[in-house]
Amino acid sequence: MFDGRRAHLFPGDEIIVCFGNRYAPDQYEAQIGTDLLPCDLVAAGGLAAIELSRHQRMKPPTRITPLGILGDAEGNRLNVMQFGVQAPEFAPTIPAILSLGTSMNAGKTLTATSLVRGFKRMGYKVAALKITGTGAGGDMWIVRDAGADISLDFTDAGHASTYLVSIPEIEAATNRLMNHAAAQGCEVAVIEIADGLQQLETAQLIRSPSIMDFTIGTVFAAYDAMGAKYGFDILTEAGHDVLALSGRLGRSPLGVREAEAATGLRVFSPWELQDGALMGAIRDRAAKASAIKGDRWPTLKALAQSVVPDSILLGNMVPVGMSATESRRIGLSGTSLARDILACAAHHQMDIDADRICGVGYGQRDKKRRDWRNGVRPRQWVTDFGVIELRVPRLKNAGYEPPFLGMASAPAGAVKAVIDACPAEFETAIARLLSSLAPGRRGQEDLSDLALNIRDLLNAARLHGVPAHDAAPAPSWSRTPWSGDEALADEDEALDDALEFEFGLNGAVADPAGRRIAAAE
Repeated sequence: MFDGRRAHLFPGDEIIVCFGNRYAPDQYEAQIGTDLLPCDLVAAGGLAAIELSRHQRMKPPTRITPLGILGDAEGNRLNVMQFGVQAPEFAPTIPAILSLGTSMNAGKTLTATSLVRGFKRMGYKVAALKITGTGAGGDMWIVRDAGADISLDFTDAGHASTYLVSIPEIEAATNRLMNHAAAQGCEVAVIEIADGLQQLETAQLIRSPSIMDFTIGTVFAAYDAMGAKYGFDILTEAGHDVLALSGRLGRSPLGVREAEAATGLRVFSPWELQDGALMGAIRDRAAKASAIKGDRWPTLKALAQSVVPDSILLGNMVPVGMSATESRRIGLSGTSLARDILACAAHHQMDIDADRICGVGYGQRDKKRRDWRNGVRPRQWVTDFGVIELRVPRLKNAGYEPPFLGMASAPAGAVKAVIDACPAEFETAIARLLSSLAPGRRGQEDLSDLALNIRDLLNAARLHGVPAHDAAPAPSWSRTPWSGDEALADEDEALDDALEFEFGLNGAVADPAGRRIAAAE
């Protein structure tokens, strides 16, 4: 087989596989035997070992009988190490972002894949690397499909599996992969480290000075809030700059809220990562690292000087100095000031439209009433600043659809759509948003900063054709990610099964905007 597809095996088939150890909490634990007696096929990527334990949902592995050791024409044994990339092992000089997680299948692979898409959106040549785990095609195919210019894993460095491989050997293999990627012109790398932080090699690698030297940030994928909090604490203690959370945690709004409150970090969805929502934060970390490392890291300096599109920066604005918990306490989502303003304006406009159609204000009695409100229906509005959950008024007789849904979206175009539909109401909505931040709850100075943030947002929108607003001094703000949803399983789970399981779709996978991004056979 040369195409990597999964093949059906029948009794009596002769196959070529690699001996290797296996560590997979959701599947098998296995180690290489001391002889050529019958053993087990413990990974679909083609790994032979003796099963020691397995997850209860797993069936017994396929039993195989070794016929011998594969050799070359001269009778020498063949080893995967002989086919690894040839590159120096000195410390690499391109930066990397790490994708770590609580365990296998926590969402590390889709997190890494989404980061690759984010870098590609910014125009960078990016390498996708997986430096530990068990050899499997799916993890490399998905990052390649996401646009990675180079996609390599530990098998390309000569290891069929990294379980029980020494840390110095893994560090050397990582350096070879990084230097090979740099030689091919890559400017940044996204690195996935398999399994959870308690796994033998991972627990040591997250404290490796060699790995930390080229790492400028880490994104952590978790199953739940407790795992997110524990992982964040471990990584922070180990010296990591944890940029954000992601993974399966994002499928639970309550879990997201718990994790954000416990860690002070934001939870990214895959779509937000793919749209580049972390690029502002990554650029800031690159600038800090570049100031320390100097001119010997030219790609780091270029990353530090990158220009992040307005739609990304504006979409990540949050009130100055306000945590997720604080912002929710006063009625904001705690994820994006631009999105909160837009949602406030949109709901204000829909209330006005509903009153106009009914011929009377909400809750008022009038003989001239033409229609009645009949609850609300949820709608998702995909904007430049993320997905906004709308509560669209439902009317008893008339069918109502907000006029701004479906408008073309450009940088700041989502703001322009609402302003075009209701310019006066937009200003009123902002006033209502500001009034909710009473000085009694927040200091007057913070309230002024928030007002400047809003003014700056409107001024930036004006540059793209939005009606003029009063000028204001440029404020400072923090750039942080948004709330999230789901993540793909990693390791060697079948890609089509993972897509169906995670997204609940047969065949096509689409993001909230309805864009088709993958199709399972």
